[in-house]
Amino acid sequence: MFFVALFYAFALLFISFTSGIHAHVIPRHRHIPAIASRGSQRQIDAFLDAHNTIRASHSAPALTWSTSLAEKAEFWADQCQFIHSDGKLDDTLYGENIAAATGDFTIPAAVATFISDEDKYDPANPSYFRFTQVVWKSTTELGCAVSQCRGIFPQALLTRTTFYVCLYNPAGNIVGKAPENVQV
Repeated sequence: MFFVALFYAFALLFISFTSGIHAHVIPRHRHIPAIASRGSQRQIDAFLDAHNTIRASHSAPALTWSTSLAEKAEFWADQCQFIHSDGKLDDTLYGENIAAATGDFTIPAAVATFISDEDKYDPANPSYFRFTQVVWKSTTELGCAVSQCRGIFPQALLTRTTFYVCLYNPAGNIVGKAPENVQV
C-alpha cells in the first residue's frame, strides 16, 4: 500500500512539472469568499422582515437583531457543513434553523423552507419543527448568516451552494410550552 501511495505522489509531481497541469485536491467542504452584502443593514433587514412577517401572522412579536447570534451563525455557516451545530457555539441554549440550496436561493426562500413544515403542526398534539421555532412567541432575538460553499451536497461536490444559518434566543421548541408559544 505504501508503494502505491508513493507511486501516486511521484506521478502527480511528474505531471505537474512536465505538462503544466497542476493537480488539485478538492476539499469536501470548502468555503467560498464571503458574499459582498454579508452583515449589511440590507441583509439584516431582509432576515428580520422574512421572519417578522411570518411571526405577525401567528401573533408572535417581532424579533430584534442580535449581533452576537449573527457572529455565531456566521462562524457555523463558514464551516460549510449542512448539519446543525447542536449547541457547540455557546453554553447558552439557542434555537437553530439551517437551509442550503444551489441556484438562486434568497433569504425569503431560505426562510420559506423553515416554515415549509407548518402544515404538520397540530395544536391538539404539538410537535416541534423548524416552523415552530420561527413563530415561537417567547423568542425575542435573531442572528443569521449566509455562506457560499462547495461540497455541501455529496452529489454536487463542485456546485456552488448557498448555506443559511439562523439562531434564535431564547430557544423555542421547549416541550410542553407550545400551547402558549405557537398560534396557528
